[in-house]
Amino acid sequence: MDETKPTPFFKRLFAFSPWGVFRLVAISVGVGIVLALLNIDPATVWSDFFGTVARAWVKSWHALTDAMDWAFDYFILGAILVVPIFVMLRILKALRK
Repeated sequence: MDETKPTPFFKRLFAFSPWGVFRLVAISVGVGIVLALLNIDPATVWSDFFGTVARAWVKSWHALTDAMDWAFDYFILGAILVVPIFVMLRILKALRK
């Protein structure tokens, strides 16, 4: 009978594959980019975690609402031209039938 012994805990804990290290580095860089976009300083995360998260949430919310305001303005601007043309084309199409 082939009885294999289980791998020791510390060997399993500290066993790293090259792919695992690369994945850890890639995730760290991605999170760092997101934190930089949110203007979060690593030092403030350690000293005031919840305050930093709250400030980031408020900044993200303001950015989202500003983007929605911008999109709505351009939607209205485009609709001023597109909707009358659409209505005229529909009327012409209805008259042809």
